[in-house]
Amino acid sequence: MQPDDFSQKKCNSGKNIQFMPKKNIRLALEKIVPLLEKEKALIEIETHSLLIFRLEGFQIDLNASGKTIVKIENPELAKKAFLRIFPAISKSTKQ
Repeated sequence: MQPDDFSQKKCNSGKNIQFMPKKNIRLALEKIVPLLEKEKALIEIETHSLLIFRLEGFQIDLNASGKTIVKIENPELAKKAFLRIFPAISKSTKQ
């Protein structure tokens, strides 16, 4: 899996940037948490289907479907944040 396997667009509210996998995937969120903590992410909510965390001041919502929402309006900063967590996403994809 590569970052280009995700599409990037503004959410309907126009205040957040959303990254969606182009193909159906499932993430093992429990495997992502330790990888994010190594990146100094602060985990706020952790369930089997959703992670909400902060990284470098940005709130990021990560669904088990791979849908990722970066709570910032700037697409370039959102892409930077997504690329920072992408290795954790790619390592936790369920086969």
